[in-house]
Amino acid sequence: MSSAAALPPGERTAKASRSRSAPGTPMGPLDPLDPPSRRGRRGGRRRRPECTVYLDLDGTLVEPDGRIVPATLQALALVRERGWRPVLLTGRSRWAADAVARALGVDDVISELGAVVSVGEHLELAAPEAVPFPREALLAALPSRLTEEHAPGTPRMSGLVLRSALSAAEITDELHGRGLRGWCCIDNGASHAPLAGGRPARVLHVLPSGVDKATGIRLHLQLRDLRPDECVVIGDSPADLGCRDVIARTVLVRSDDATAVEAAASDGVPVTDAHGAKGALEAIRTLTAEQLGPV
Repeated sequence: MSSAAALPPGERTAKASRSRSAPGTPMGPLDPLDPPSRRGRRGGRRRRPECTVYLDLDGTLVEPDGRIVPATLQALALVRERGWRPVLLTGRSRWAADAVARALGVDDVISELGAVVSVGEHLELAAPEAVPFPREALLAALPSRLTEEHAPGTPRMSGLVLRSALSAAEITDELHGRGLRGWCCIDNGASHAPLAGGRPARVLHVLPSGVDKATGIRLHLQLRDLRPDECVVIGDSPADLGCRDVIARTVLVRSDDATAVEAAASDGVPVTDAHGAKGALEAIRTLTAEQLGPV
């Protein structure tokens, strides 16, 4: 990751106008946020969506390699046909997630594994005090064995992404042992790219302690004035399963990650038969066939 991740002062605020431009562009202050769920396009009240669907990206709404496929578009069309609100819920960087949202016509995005929440044209940070994050100190504290930075040079606002044969708990212990107690590691599933020696790895996010996808959802619920029992989470990783702390109705899209599938089975979380975008479409078809009342 390059020094571009160290953002200018204009981005170091809890609230900022959402920028559609390149990483590193300063953002202006946010006007007082009237929850968008209360506003209509012409100043009137917008009808409250019956359900909000939080959709993970890689391995869920899009294929594990990032491709948008016909099932991606069919899943979103079905959500919109029902009058529901789609929200992207991803570990991708704020800018990468924003690009996908534009391509898919989605207004709201929870990116960087819950650290960054974009609601329409507004952006909020789950841990503004950690921006810019101490990239070099975090890298220096990581064990050199069995751990690699994922996509070095990709700008991010709130933390690191790693591929590692170590567990999230082991990385967290290492950080705390080096005095970085304000940081933790979250497991975001099996990596499709092995380590340099060919050893299988997991994708791990190093974030401010207490930040995860559930944190991002809590912030989004507040901004959109939503109730958890009006929402659904669809994803494919342990990080998505952690959203059950906030959203009881969570569905796991089947993948080759045995850790996630076994955890879902243990917790009684439904698992789709299909993988990837077809799995997301399967989940949405099942949900639209149900009468979704409060849970």
